[in-house]
Amino acid sequence: MTQYNELSDKNTETTKIARAILLGCAVGAAVCAVLLSLSAMLFVKLGSLPLGYLPLITTFIGAVGAFTAGYFTVKLYKKRGMLLGALSGVLLFLIVFVTGLVQGIENDVVSALIKCAVFAVMGAIGGVVRVNKKVKVKKYQ
Repeated sequence: MTQYNELSDKNTETTKIARAILLGCAVGAAVCAVLLSLSAMLFVKLGSLPLGYLPLITTFIGAVGAFTAGYFTVKLYKKRGMLLGALSGVLLFLIVFVTGLVQGIENDVVSALIKCAVFAVMGAIGGVVRVNKKVKVKKYQ
């Protein structure tokens, strides 16, 4: 007879949550990379780069990536949509922020906090959308 270990059950739950968040962030980062590549191709095709709109465009692309990250995270875990979506959005923001710091891009604190809030809110919205999605059950005849 095996003993039930409550501590190992919590560890597996934490591991499932961490795995879902990391995979969701990977999908969100991939979506951001694809959208940034497409926008770069568009800017090259147009021949001009609207520098004034560039922070808005990158924030929008990041928000779409955060929404995707939250959606995919909750698709894997199937519970706690708002919390896990927001966590995946914040983690995606940290990835983008640290990447910008490594490249030497100067960010002011206010714009970084606004981007963090946008990423967290969009990740939470993605998680809520996924957790409230109705699952269709296939009927076998």
